[in-house]
This record gives sequence, structure tokens and C-alpha cells, in this order.
Amino acid sequence: MRLRRGVFVKSRRRNHLVVAGAVAITGAAVFVGTGFGSSSPPPAAEIGATGSALDTAAFVNLADKVAIAPAAAPKPAIPNLAVDLDKIVRDGDRYYAPLPDGKRATLTLDPNMQALAEKLLDESRAPRGGIVVMAPDGRILALAGRRTAEPKGGLSGTIDRSLATQPWAPAASIFKLVTAAALVDAGVDPAEKVCYHGGLRAVQDHNLKDDPKRDGRCDSLAYGIAHSQNAIVGKLAFQKLEPKKLEAEAKLLGWAGAYPELQAQVGGELMMGSARDLEFAQAAAGFSNTKLSALGGAVLAGTFAASGAQPVPRLVDAIDGVAVPGAPARRTVSPDTAAAVAKMMAGTCDKGSAARSFGGRRDNKVAGKTGTLTREEPFYMEHSWFVGFAPQQKPQVIVSVVLGNPESWHLRGHEAARRLIDRFLSPRPRAKGHKS
Repeated sequence: MRLRRGVFVKSRRRNHLVVAGAVAITGAAVFVGTGFGSSSPPPAAEIGATGSALDTAAFVNLADKVAIAPAAAPKPAIPNLAVDLDKIVRDGDRYYAPLPDGKRATLTLDPNMQALAEKLLDESRAPRGGIVVMAPDGRILALAGRRTAEPKGGLSGTIDRSLATQPWAPAASIFKLVTAAALVDAGVDPAEKVCYHGGLRAVQDHNLKDDPKRDGRCDSLAYGIAHSQNAIVGKLAFQKLEPKKLEAEAKLLGWAGAYPELQAQVGGELMMGSARDLEFAQAAAGFSNTKLSALGGAVLAGTFAASGAQPVPRLVDAIDGVAVPGAPARRTVSPDTAAAVAKMMAGTCDKGSAARSFGGRRDNKVAGKTGTLTREEPFYMEHSWFVGFAPQQKPQVIVSVVLGNPESWHLRGHEAARRLIDRFLSPRPRAKGHKS
């Protein structure tokens, strides 16, 4: 189905969203080691706690090794630290950028990962694309963006790193991770069966209520996340959540987060209504009302990788040769909730919508989420998402990819993510100063 002037209508293409107006990206983004998100997190929970119903042990080990901030978001370690993404240069095996005060910043970018991210965007030929690769401690290892003048994409593209930091793309099914966390917090067992009908490409009124005559299948929330089954997620959200609860969960997870002192929004946009209706269910399933940046996707995935201890993304490694410490992670959701969502993300890659890229033969299992949503105005663009981390049990790398593809596409988000993860985990020498 697709949205046309506020009304959903049938379509043969899957998950269509019409967005009025052209995509506009302005300004250069900047980074500093500050808290991600505008809401204060809840009190720090005990790191490493496990749930009785879920095997959480595999997903809590990383949080034992990272510092957790207190309830208040940390203040910047160094005031006035800003990087103009347009002025990043490579010198040898490191990247550098001038700072406003005339000093020189050494960046966290890994030359191998940065080069591959840029190559993948070139290969995609997509009119818009953004990639972020991040270490679990928040160091940004690759930050790439590319645009073309031609709406259908092409071989000739222009570097635009703001496409990795600004929320220009609809979040699509990536928002299902927020809904899943809110449902778990509301007491929904991810393994409990819910009966449903339809939902392959849409959420409609008749999907939201129990209907013994039409509900021909019964599957779990875990299945709904792994396979992006819209009716399951929409129905559970409609029956179990209030809009304010879902909005609060999204903000807690950094969705609407920003770096106000840097004049750059790097998380996402959220327009959640107050009524528990069809529009709410559609938003919960990822059809509308949310946008996300590639950086925001990396932070979201990194939160679940680290048992709810949200990493603070940072780009500056040192200033004039003096190391800049990173800000501590901060508690956003409980270890049990994070582990439950991480397990659902693992199902996505083992047997779900990303199994073709990540299932079966792999030694290093991946946890992630795919998303696909298409608009037709002002020109056709299919937004292909993947956010995730690897390996599942001991995360070493977090990847977020969004490609705004034309109808004749060359690369999907999960395919690009697989190549980035494989490169990072391959036994090859890494650049100095970059530890996995």
C-alpha cells in the first residue's frame, strides 16, 4: 500500500510511503563526546542481569566492560569541539580535520572501513545513501554519504557526509525495534503466540482486532520482528501500548536525540499522535511518522548490542596529539529488555528477512534488522535499511546502512552491511590506533 495525501491506498509495490517535497540536506554535521538523546535516562540498572525466560547471557558481556554514565547525560569533556565533515582529509593511515580554534583533530575513522563504505555507495549508484560503522565504545570507524544529481542515480556521485548524520530517510521497519522494546517493557513475552491475518505489505483496520474467522496463522512477536510481519507488530502495539508510551520509549532510545550545543540533529524525527488508532499502529510497524539517520541507526543497534548501555558516538580521537577520552555509555533500557530485542535481531539474520545475507554458513553470527519503504514523489525512491552488530554473542562492530534506491537498484542495505561486517571481522591488519 502507499500513502497518497494522507490516505493509504492499495499498491503492488511493498510498503510505499509518499513524502511530499524533495529531500533536502543542508549544513555539515559535527560530533563531540556528549550524551545521545534529549531525555534523561532512568537510573542505572545492574549490569549483567539476566532474565529467566530468555537466554540473555550472550548479550550482556559487553556492558560489563564499558563505563555507564549516571542518570544525567554527560557534559562534553572538551567544550567547543566541532568537526566540519566537509574538511576531513586523509594523511597516511589516519584522517584529520581542522577545529574552529585552529587546532587539528585526529579522527577515529579506520581507513579500511572508510574506503569500503565509500566504495559500496559508489557501487550502489543510489541517488542518496549513508553508511556508519561504529565500534561498541562509540568510535566512528566509517562515515560515508553520497548523492547524485540524477534522481535515478548513476556512476557519478558527490560526497555528502551529512547523508550519514541527518534523518532524511523514513525509518521503515527499523522502528519495529523501538516497538519491540516497548512491548517487552509492557510485559509481552516475545515467544507468546498471537493470531493474525494479512500484514505482508500493510497494516489496516481489520488487522488490529482478533478475528477467529480470518486469523489463520499464529506467530510470536519474535517472528514478527525477524520477518517484518506488519500485522503482528501493529496488532500488538494497538492492543498493548499507548502512544505516549511508545513515544517515550523512542526518545529514551535516542530517537529524537540531538547535540544542541553542536547545532546538529543526528538521531531521528518522531511525529507520534495521541490517539490509539490505525495511524498509531501503522507508525508502530514503521509505515509513517518517523525518520532516522544512519548514525541514529548505529546508536540504536549499539544500544541493544551493549545490553541497554547506549554508546556515545564520537569522531575525535585526539587533538594536536593529545588523546580525547570518550564519554561513558548511558543506561537507556534494562539489560533484560535489550537482550530480548537483541535475540529478536539475531532471528532476523538467522532465519528472517536478512537470512539470505547472514544465515547458514557464517562462523560469526549477526544480529540486525532490515527495513524497506518506498515513496513515489517527488520521484521514486526505495529506502533500503540494515542496522545491526556482529558477532551476536560478543559484539565487535556495529553497522548502519540506508540506501535510497531507484527502481533499477544495484545494492540493498543488508548486502552492503554484510560486506562491511565481513571486512571488519576478516583476519587482516588494521590501521594503527584502531583496536577491535
